[in-house]
Amino acid sequence: KLVSILSPNFYKEISGLITSTKENLTIFDIGFYNGGFTKQLIENLDIDSNKQSVYVYSFDPNDKINRKDFKEFVKLNNIHWKHFSNAIGDKNSREKFTILKHFPSSGSSVNNILANSMWLKSRRFIFSPFTNKNDSTEIFEVTQKTLDSIELDIESIDVLKIDVEGYSYEVLKGAKNTIENFLPLIQLEILAKKRIFEIERNKIINFLEEIGYEFVKEKKHTTTHIFSDVICTDLLFIPKKI
Repeated sequence: KLVSILSPNFYKEISGLITSTKENLTIFDIGFYNGGFTKQLIENLDIDSNKQSVYVYSFDPNDKINRKDFKEFVKLNNIHWKHFSNAIGDKNSREKFTILKHFPSSGSSVNNILANSMWLKSRRFIFSPFTNKNDSTEIFEVTQKTLDSIELDIESIDVLKIDVEGYSYEVLKGAKNTIENFLPLIQLEILAKKRIFEIERNKIINFLEEIGYEFVKEKKHTTTHIFSDVICTDLLFIPKKI
């Protein structure tokens, strides 16, 4: 919960951009984990459950996560929820998925950027000093799909959230047609080693600007500190046609 509090978000900004008169609200959450982002976003939106329907499509191959709270939230608020146990990327394939055993909400991804990082070593020293450093990850094979290849009977996507621990560019490449068709608001995380962070950041900004998006805001994760070898920020993009 502390990590969730410290993580940046754009709930206020997104709430201000989504019209309260929409009959249906559709959220795509890639890198769903336990649903914390989507739950808090819905709680921050001014939704009239008697007039509006909320549809959530979530994507995360880690089925070991306890999603009981989100299931109860969905039932209590009459939300339509469909979950996909796939990794999302730039091609349809089988990939190795890495989980950080002691910090499963961080670094669990097809891109195992944090597995041997100073970020992980320093976190282990602070929060889990007595754990076995040789038993810090779990790796298993998952089915990866592009978002464009998944057939869904939908009319709109209002919000697209991508939090995939350094794999956002690959997700975007495989979701290009979907994004261009529906023009959702996009909140995504950029996680990269410090030496290449600006390269990765510019690559994502340029990609989205080329398909009609405007980069409007950025917030840095306070959980990446001065002794870390990675930088992590969240960016908010809006379609220029909004």
